[in-house]
Amino acid sequence: MNLRPLTDQARGALFNILAARVPGAHWLDLFAGTGAVGIEALSRGAEISIFVEHNRTAVQLIRENLDLTGFTDRSEVYQLDAVKAVTLLQDKGAQFDIIYLGAPYDSPVLEKTAAKLAEYDLLTLDGIMVVEHRKQHLLPENFGKFVRFREARYGETVLAFYE
Repeated sequence: MNLRPLTDQARGALFNILAARVPGAHWLDLFAGTGAVGIEALSRGAEISIFVEHNRTAVQLIRENLDLTGFTDRSEVYQLDAVKAVTLLQDKGAQFDIIYLGAPYDSPVLEKTAAKLAEYDLLTLDGIMVVEHRKQHLLPENFGKFVRFREARYGETVLAFYE
């Protein structure tokens, strides 16, 4: 299993930037890895966090981490490909205030998933999509209807914010 967790510095900055938006939020953690980002959202007052991770071992780790933190009742975990999960969640009528994409660096599925999100209505009208990527991987200004309004860099990591 090849997990690349968001650094503590970048995760701290992410939650400082989003501080006012997290309490009560519905959070979607795509490419969730260990679940650290979505679990931190719950610890900071998010109402619910949905975790999507394709790797079976990582999904088990997310479930264990949710049990340890006591957030199982405020979460759902899907072992699915991110693009398929986006379609499934759209079909269920789900909506999120914050969607976080932390795909493996340089993965072509990152942009494919962001583009798929732009086709659907999973993000609330005033919601934010955050895309984590390597600084050498330049993302477009727009993914369909989503427009990048901010970038924050932390070493190799860039957090791109779209609304």
